Amino acid sequence: MPIKLKGKIVSGLGVGAKYVQLYRGVFNKYLGIDPYPGTLNIDIGQDFFIYTKKLKAKIIPPPRKGLGCVLAYPGILMGIKIYVIKPCITNHGRNILEIISDKNLRKTLNLKDNDIVEIIIYDEEDYSYI
Repeated sequence: MPIKLKGKIVSGLGVGAKYVQLYRGVFNKYLGIDPYPGTLNIDIGQDFFIYTKKLKAKIIPPPRKGLGCVLAYPGILMGIKIYVIKPCITNHGRNILEIISDKNLRKTLNLKDNDIVEIIIYDEEDYSYI
């Protein structure tokens, strides 16, 4: 059963591009996307893991030793297929959703900090029906 969340676009920590590049091969292998080198960050104002009891994530293994796994939840943001990623090792709070896509979402959707967006997040097994 999908969940809908609203949140505010926020600036990241400035390291998303580096990590998306490091994980690019495993994202391609396990998620089937060639991600844009960067993340879009959404502050949902509460702990995301409250909702994950209802969702099954795809577990992405680290590309090499010393890095952590990533939980990936498929979703839709303003009509575009995305993945919410939650790295097992992160400096972000549990209220921040990091979004990856094969598109530069800020540019494609003309988003700026403080814009409010709605995201639909699916169980990874339900995503194939979209």
